[in-house]
Amino acid sequence: MSRSTLTLATATALTSGLALFLSACSGGGSSSSAPKPQQTRIAATANQINPVDPAKLKQGGTLNFPVDQYSTQWNIYNADSQNELSVVNTMAPMLPTLFHSSAANVLSANTDYLVNVQNEIKDGKQTTTYQLNPKGKWSDGTPIGWKDFEAVWRSSNGKDTHYSATSTTGYDQIASVAMGKDQFEVVVTYATPFADWQSLFSPLYPASQIGTLNDFNTSYKNHIPVTGGPFKVQSMNPTTKVVTEVRDPAWWGAKPVLDQINFRTIDGATEPGAFASGEIDVTNIGPSVDAYKRDKTVSGASIRVAGAPNLRQLLLNGQSPALTDQNVRQALFQGINRTAIGQSDLSGLPWKIEPLNNHFLVNNAEGYSDNAGALGAYDPKAAGAKLDAAGWKMGGNGYRSKDGKELDLTLEIPAGTPVATNESQLLVPMMKAIGIKLSVRNGAADQFFNDIEAGKFDLTIFSGIGGLPFFPLTNSEATFLAPTSAGVGQNYSRLGSPALDAQMRKAGTEIDHKAYLADITAADKMLWELAVNLPLYQRPAIEGTKSTLANYGAFGFQDTDWTKIGFTG
Repeated sequence: MSRSTLTLATATALTSGLALFLSACSGGGSSSSAPKPQQTRIAATANQINPVDPAKLKQGGTLNFPVDQYSTQWNIYNADSQNELSVVNTMAPMLPTLFHSSAANVLSANTDYLVNVQNEIKDGKQTTTYQLNPKGKWSDGTPIGWKDFEAVWRSSNGKDTHYSATSTTGYDQIASVAMGKDQFEVVVTYATPFADWQSLFSPLYPASQIGTLNDFNTSYKNHIPVTGGPFKVQSMNPTTKVVTEVRDPAWWGAKPVLDQINFRTIDGATEPGAFASGEIDVTNIGPSVDAYKRDKTVSGASIRVAGAPNLRQLLLNGQSPALTDQNVRQALFQGINRTAIGQSDLSGLPWKIEPLNNHFLVNNAEGYSDNAGALGAYDPKAAGAKLDAAGWKMGGNGYRSKDGKELDLTLEIPAGTPVATNESQLLVPMMKAIGIKLSVRNGAADQFFNDIEAGKFDLTIFSGIGGLPFFPLTNSEATFLAPTSAGVGQNYSRLGSPALDAQMRKAGTEIDHKAYLADITAADKMLWELAVNLPLYQRPAIEGTKSTLANYGAFGFQDTDWTKIGFTG
């Protein structure tokens, strides 16, 4: 039996991907004073979280944490969850994750769950052996074991299309998940190498709840039956839209500093006021200049900034009649002045304003390259020429028509989101300048992503928030895989191609880091040509927090350790 060590691209490399976590809202060593606006790019390794030894913090207390919406599906492996950031954040303190990431995105095993992991070539196959912490238990008393890994794999490998999986990336390359010497040893064997192997099985869900198709769909629908983290559910209130979590006394790891976390549904328009009044302890300012200015004046507040793998993006619905034509989509790209949008959104923030010209990697990420070409340039004349060639002729009223139908599109934005409102006000005249009539529709904030998933839009704008640890391919592939008879998955643009799918899958099998990034670059060039969606800019990670809040803020590429968050006084 031949046996050799396999070193994969993402093991220690600083990489960044645009995650599939969706966020509608504008945002929502530190000091209490805000940093001065600057125009230099923030290093990927820099973050501001007010790090303090948890033992030196005030033990106990409650963290009031805002989220975009109150979910109906709390199983993030189920596409009905939309992998929305509110769901991800709410579930994070209550579920196992296998790896931590540093500010430099260097990964290390989360020893609360994983005491050892070995990734190697055995008999010509990539094989990962996980040694689980035998102290780990689900809240129903069941040990966390190999069957939980198997259940996640079976529901997400794409073989049974009855499962509506959020993403099959990586799981579809696994040949088997088996028990090793006992239930705490998991042996994962790959049919083809998978570069981002450390992205899999996090978070972990219990086989007892997702092990069958019916359970996969219903166990976490409208309630959270079983957890396996430092916190557990105390109450869920669909009327007030608050999920309250408390310390789990059965937790075997380091005792959390906080007693309680309240995840409160608050729309973007009211979030700054809720932060100013003390109703919430943190606020995601993101690209909101108004929120930034207001939060700087809040007594006892701290503004924390980092360069995270997040973005603002414009999505096109490829099933909308006028947008089925690639030439029309490309014309729309060239008719949008992204620099003007960035300046309008971001001026006054401590952030370098520049367009984002990559779908997988943000500007400050290692491996970033500008792949936009001519489609990344604001060129209304070229846009008009493409529309002319597509048969859309300018009329006397200033709008184009074809076969008696006017070229009109609807932009769906989440209600109560100032940054989206600002962007819509810029896009309407930009589209008119090239002969497209654009109407703006405000979607209910807590139903916005339900509408997007259902395809009830022509154009839409929202943020993509990167998952941590970061893996460029894993965090993005499901967004761009071509829809199938089983559904669109996370590809809300409903656009794709077999060639693009093949290129992304090729990247996923690369074990050489340079080849991995080269394949991602090739896939990104295809996305620009296909005109799937339009990255606007790297979304700044700007967080407002109480100045006494420690071990939380603008994490950049570092993951959140919910056991360490607390207050200094």
